[in-house]
Amino acid sequence: SEVRHVHTRAMRAHCGEALSEAELAACLSFVGSPAYSDHLVSREVHGAFVGGQLVGTASWLANGDDGETARIGSVFVDPMFGRLGIGGRLLGEIEARAAQFGFGQVGASATVNAVPFFERHGYAEASRGVKAFGPDCWLPVAFLRKRVTRPPRAGNGARGLAAH
Repeated sequence: SEVRHVHTRAMRAHCGEALSEAELAACLSFVGSPAYSDHLVSREVHGAFVGGQLVGTASWLANGDDGETARIGSVFVDPMFGRLGIGGRLLGEIEARAAQFGFGQVGASATVNAVPFFERHGYAEASRGVKAFGPDCWLPVAFLRKRVTRPPRAGNGARGLAAH
């Protein structure tokens, strides 16, 4: 319920100018549906907490179409905690996870209002189109990509750090 709350608040606050009322209503309906739980379980979700309160999430999927590109599922930050760098830190975490799994590129599909956020973090817009967010929710989006650095593999001369 906390994840749904953060996603709903973020969508209402940030997507109003980018989406029609009908598109926003369809997305919010999907977030409130039982199917949204399955949607979330299908990806790796990371959370940001302030004082024990969930204030943001980011998710990614390790199933890029080309075997080289991981896909960002979402980045949401509660509007009360916006502009504090939480979204950027969450994005950095999921990029690092994708790189750890061997992906050299990360792709995102974002509503127009979120494009500047991704561009600030090194993403380049590749194209625009429409993407399904839920069964009855098709959104106009920008498709963005970014190269990420894979960690060095053992045995290639690189030294790893040991945890103590």
